[in-house]
Amino acid sequence: MPNRLCHGCAERLDAASAALRRHASQMSQADDLARKHDLTEQLRQEFKTRLVESLNEAQAAWDAYREHLIEHGLLPSK
Repeated sequence: MPNRLCHGCAERLDAASAALRRHASQMSQADDLARKHDLTEQLRQEFKTRLVESLNEAQAAWDAYREHLIEHGLLPSK
């Protein structure tokens, strides 16, 4: 049996889940606005910047969770 899970596992999973929900919310908002309005190029770029940032944050949080599970021996190393 691999090492036991710890409080850090739940914390990292919660952080990854929250980051992904934030990204999904921002994507939904951008999609809604794009459907309802003729967006300026500046506004498109602002959305793009925020979406890339939130996606990168979600990816980083997921990577931290995955690495933590690797440390526990629950996942193979890359």
